[in-house]
Amino acid sequence: MRFVLYNHVGSGNHGCEALVRTISHMLGEALVLLLSDSFEEEQKYEITELLQVKDSILGYKKIGLDFGYAYWQLKVKKNYFFMDILKYKSEIKKLKFTDVLVSIGGDIFCYDDYPKYILLHKYAMKYVKHSILLGCSIEPELLKDKSLVSDLNRFEVISAREQITYTALKNANIKNVLYCPDTAFCLPVEKTELPKNFKVFNTVGINISPLVLNKAEDSKLILDNFRVVVDYILKNTEFSVAFIPHVVWRDNDDRVPLKILYEEFKESNRVCMVEDQNAQRLKWIISKCSYFIGARTHATIAAYSTGVPTLVLGYSVKSRGIARDLFGTEENYVLSYQKVKSSNILLEKFCWIIQHDMEIRNILKTKIPEYQQMIERFGRKIKEKYEENKEIDS
Repeated sequence: MRFVLYNHVGSGNHGCEALVRTISHMLGEALVLLLSDSFEEEQKYEITELLQVKDSILGYKKIGLDFGYAYWQLKVKKNYFFMDILKYKSEIKKLKFTDVLVSIGGDIFCYDDYPKYILLHKYAMKYVKHSILLGCSIEPELLKDKSLVSDLNRFEVISAREQITYTALKNANIKNVLYCPDTAFCLPVEKTELPKNFKVFNTVGINISPLVLNKAEDSKLILDNFRVVVDYILKNTEFSVAFIPHVVWRDNDDRVPLKILYEEFKESNRVCMVEDQNAQRLKWIISKCSYFIGARTHATIAAYSTGVPTLVLGYSVKSRGIARDLFGTEENYVLSYQKVKSSNILLEKFCWIIQHDMEIRNILKTKIPEYQQMIERFGRKIKEKYEENKEIDS
């Protein structure tokens, strides 16, 4: 028996990396195989030193029934999802029937291309006996899709990482649903070098996502809000500002918008650009911030889990749900990008975070150890479940 982690695009998204590290540790690295869309990224961020990694993409030949059907779907039905999963099929066919397939792409059902993950799971279940879905967030509205509900019911275990999703799944009569916080709350830190101008516990960390900018009706207004915040910090406080990327993919690179702001404010000698590095080192840097403003979910989880008061620029159920579970409400803790209609709303929300500093720190001090204990118990439960079936399956 082994756990096969899949739906992992690559560790250039350090949130994905954090999930690989914490889920594999929770299940036992020796029992884990990671299927990654980018073997090179797993080497770069040292995942290959922790566990067995294989390329999930092996390509395909433009012949045969699989290709013919996928091509027909594309040309006749205008459905590209069958073509999308062709590249994964060769590696899926190599799985053992007793493998436990573990979907770790927690927010794959938050995006428009989620039907391809339904198709991939359905295909994979021809070759494996067991599958589980860990740490998911799903917009309740999507559960009107019968094909999604049907697919979710194929999983033996589903863990929802926030209560909005958990409640929606239960209301949709999805079976085998458990609540467990995102495993990245357990990611350990790794000390690294701090950049010039970074002042320990006297720096505001800022993360911006091109994803949010691309979704926003007015991306310039989003950036203007960050400009106003940075300008306020430099003129009215003694804080420095650290621009911290958490995803560095070619077409989705946090460094692009962050460098725009860095270039505008670098002459102040109170701003710095954090270099790309692995998730544990980035979390250590975030832990040394006094406050954090972030768009990437796992950048904000890095801040929450190290007790840093955080304002989230959110775009989906995951940011709302995680904040609501921690604080009892998402109001003032999460600013939806859709609600950014003026250039100073981000500053207003950030000032609220500062004003409620001790209250927030006390909540995090209580909740984070509870989360970490819940995650540890959940991991034991999963391992026990499949270890019980070990002899039967082998």
